[in-house]
Amino acid sequence: MPKSIRHLPEYSEIKNNLGKQLKSSHQMNGLFESDCEIIRTSRSGYLTSSIDSVAEEISIGLYKEPETWAWMTVMSSVSDLAASGSTPHGLMLSAQWSFGTLEKTKKRFYRGVYNACQAAEVPLLGGDSGYAASHVFTSNILGHSKLKPLMRTGAQAGDFLVLAQARKLGIGPALALKFLLNAEEHTLPEKLFRPAPDWKLIQKLRPLCRAAIDTSDGLTLSLHTLSQLNDLGFIVRWNKKTLHPAAVKFCRNLNIPPLMLWLGDLGDLQTLLVVPERNLKKVLAKSSNLAVLGQFTKLNQEKIDYEGQLLDFPLKEILDCPRDEKSYRHLVHQLMMKYR
Repeated sequence: MPKSIRHLPEYSEIKNNLGKQLKSSHQMNGLFESDCEIIRTSRSGYLTSSIDSVAEEISIGLYKEPETWAWMTVMSSVSDLAASGSTPHGLMLSAQWSFGTLEKTKKRFYRGVYNACQAAEVPLLGGDSGYAASHVFTSNILGHSKLKPLMRTGAQAGDFLVLAQARKLGIGPALALKFLLNAEEHTLPEKLFRPAPDWKLIQKLRPLCRAAIDTSDGLTLSLHTLSQLNDLGFIVRWNKKTLHPAAVKFCRNLNIPPLMLWLGDLGDLQTLLVVPERNLKKVLAKSSNLAVLGQFTKLNQEKIDYEGQLLDFPLKEILDCPRDEKSYRHLVHQLMMKYR
């Protein structure tokens, strides 16, 4: 594991808390090297699995609607599996309800689970339910692949960064900005935040790619994670065409620099692919729903060509920001002034 990855807060927290654990001899990935856990089951097969929870976003009031709780519970795991290029077997779900939750709220949630599973084309295999001090919803997805699944590692200098589901980026970051800026609901209805990772597309592109990551932590942090894991730098070019029209309208109405939609750490559950130059034309020919963002470099740099200016990403500010509402609000105002 490169030394540079150790400063990432999530990696450090997991590593420090877990310590040295017993590892399966069949597991292909190390800590933080993949969005999924990857187990080799035979000479020609791999089992993939991911687990994720939705709780913090509900407790602070970012996600207000039970339909959003459900959708994000399902899709957070689907997104991890999609980034591996695997085929899903199905999903299991645990719903721990805050004491006193009304039955109508539960019904709205489970209807949302059904709709999300239908949209993702992933069966619900089973699960568990119970009660806790506050809502905690957890999903665990199982999949398989004949090819070795994509990991976050394996990128090389000169490889291209390609975003799947182009023109749909920004609703997640905009929703977070609405919350942090105390904007009114009508500026961006929560029901617009329904990301749908396309695991079928990534599976089709899998043979042509070196690596991938899901963008659940936002585009900027996903780029940074890839660069640190692979000991590379990158230069990307600002591209408004990657943005969802509703997110662009939200920024325009509130006088928010649109670059903020690339910097937010509430992502849209897209897949960021690493594609060798020799395969780029083949990849782009597979779908019109892809956008080339830039390339990896050997130099230790993380830059964006923003409207003719080559800028450093504000990664230190983002990574050093304490995970509390007041600090996030202060950071947002700082970055808005910087890029306005």
